[in-house]
Amino acid sequence: MAKKGYTQRTRDFLGQEKVKYFVGGMVTAYVIKKVAETDAAHKAAVSLTAGALNIKDNIESGIENIKEDAEDIHEEAKEKQQIEIYGPEDVEEEEEKEDEE
Repeated sequence: MAKKGYTQRTRDFLGQEKVKYFVGGMVTAYVIKKVAETDAAHKAAVSLTAGALNIKDNIESGIENIKEDAEDIHEEAKEKQQIEIYGPEDVEEEEEKEDEE
């Protein structure tokens, strides 16, 4: 069996799939780092973050509106239940007493 030379061993090593992925990953990371350092990338990141914050604020506002609507529905349902149980006159008298306090 013939000994492989330095050049052939290097080619065999670099020809391995794992080594190719490792080197490719290193090159990609370097390129991304250099691109991320540019002003255009910085401005794009700021714009994307601002957009995400606007979306978050809109979602929070929508959730708050849903909560308020649910509370209103709950209160109306309680009033309706009180009217069904005690009758409209007794419920109106109770509300007047609460308003006076």
